[in-house]
Amino acid sequence: MEDQRFLEWSVESRELTKVYGKKIALDHLNLDVSTGQVLVLLGPNGSGKTTFLHLISTVLKPSGGTALVMGYDIIKQPLKVRQVSSISFQDPRGFWRHKPSHILSFHASMYGVDGQERKRIVEKTLKDFELWSSKDTKFMHLSGGQAKRLEVAKLFVYKPKLAIFDEPTTMVDLDGKGMIWDKIHELKEEGSTVIVATNEVREAEYLADKITILAGGKHLVTDSLGNLKDSVRGGDVVDLEFALPVEQRVLELIQGIEGTDDLKVVDTNRVRVRVSMSEDWLPKMTDRIHDFAKVKSIKVTEPSLDDVFLKYTEESRGV
Repeated sequence: MEDQRFLEWSVESRELTKVYGKKIALDHLNLDVSTGQVLVLLGPNGSGKTTFLHLISTVLKPSGGTALVMGYDIIKQPLKVRQVSSISFQDPRGFWRHKPSHILSFHASMYGVDGQERKRIVEKTLKDFELWSSKDTKFMHLSGGQAKRLEVAKLFVYKPKLAIFDEPTTMVDLDGKGMIWDKIHELKEEGSTVIVATNEVREAEYLADKITILAGGKHLVTDSLGNLKDSVRGGDVVDLEFALPVEQRVLELIQGIEGTDDLKVVDTNRVRVRVSMSEDWLPKMTDRIHDFAKVKSIKVTEPSLDDVFLKYTEESRGV
């Protein structure tokens, strides 16, 4: 096994498969997660996000294939995997009579945090996650948002090498979402690799170093947000305003530029163009029309992550 200090990948899944009866929940997934980054998993319901998280955290056993977590095999070395990773579940988990302070204290003790250090960390975590006033409230009496913050907080009493979050901000209010996102960033900055499964595009854009899109248990793509947006053909919208009414000759020059996908005249002085990779297209456009028209203003709107998600999921369905 490699020295964990120098692992390039925190997770390496190889043909990872999970089958329930006739349903394939995860289909021969090959996915590498870079050490020290935040990877966000996106996908429709039933895409395999939660199944993947449960497999690499050893909650479930695979039907085929395997994965390495910090160099440890999830099938052959599950105890080692649990020692270097921790998961925050989609649905908060806790015994109904236990209190947040006891739940976090127990979780810390499972990872060898003892004595005054455990007491200090539990108190700090309760305050950080706005649970201090509810520290002695029974789990069954917590609100949905409080229970979810408690579920996420478990990973912060012992900061694992691999931190796994399944929809960390469902049921949490807007202020709470921002707090949790900032805490996840802190976790990464302190050396943890983070995997987040979510259905929230805003959450993905805020957190991700890289994004993986799954559908039907299959891996569709993994890349940075910028590269994924650039992959959407005609995804950038460029609004051009000219100093004088735009001539037909100028429209034809713009239409002939590589990367132009669609062109519409908005009014006599304004044109809207759909292009691929506007950062490459704009210099070509200004050079091409320089002698024929003066551009008064340029406004560029990039494709959204929703556009990216639809592109890949529709392609996977053959739409």
